[in-house]
Amino acid sequence: MGGGINHAELERAKTQLKSTLLMNLEYRTIILEDIGRQVVAAGHRKTAPELCAMIDAVTPQQLQEIVTRMLRQKPAVGAFGDLKHVPAYEEIVAAFERDNGELTNRISHFLLRGARAGAKNSGIIKY
Repeated sequence: MGGGINHAELERAKTQLKSTLLMNLEYRTIILEDIGRQVVAAGHRKTAPELCAMIDAVTPQQLQEIVTRMLRQKPAVGAFGDLKHVPAYEEIVAAFERDNGELTNRISHFLLRGARAGAKNSGIIKY
């Protein structure tokens, strides 16, 4: 990862995440799901203000550490639909390992086709 974390973009992302969190918590069903998920995962529920404070506390350095750790690992890949155009796993790994971050034309085409198509037979890579 080349240029580091842009502070303004990080702040925008935090604001967007907090807005999404707060808007979602206006729905009773989502609140109940949230309570259940948090209690099962952590044993207790954090309030919206606590979650917002946690989001605000994220630093560019913490984010950079996470990104670096994630990019050091080989990607997990899943695909569905017509698999004849799915690049080989080795091609995908090589694309993520390139210093310049460029994807080959074949992988770029596959990713773009999957992102544009809402059809059941499109290929999608998740990592």
